[in-house]
Amino acid sequence: MSEESYGKCFRVLDLYTRLTEGEMIVKREAAAAYSINERSIQRDIDDIRAFLDNRRLFEPQDNRHVVYDRSKKGFIMKKF
Repeated sequence: MSEESYGKCFRVLDLYTRLTEGEMIVKREAAAAYSINERSIQRDIDDIRAFLDNRRLFEPQDNRHVVYDRSKKGFIMKKF
């Protein structure tokens, strides 16, 4: 996959889908898979977090959060 062939929208939605399916996102691995830098992956994760925060304004029962698991060195979606 490359940024040129899929673009940011595809990448963010793909990351979101992977998180909702229980996958862990490791920045280094995701950046390599999408042929972009780790900072772009961090921005994508931040966008997903912002989406979930905004969604809770309209759906307060949606208690999903994207958190960083230090022991596994990756991002996961958890319910609180």
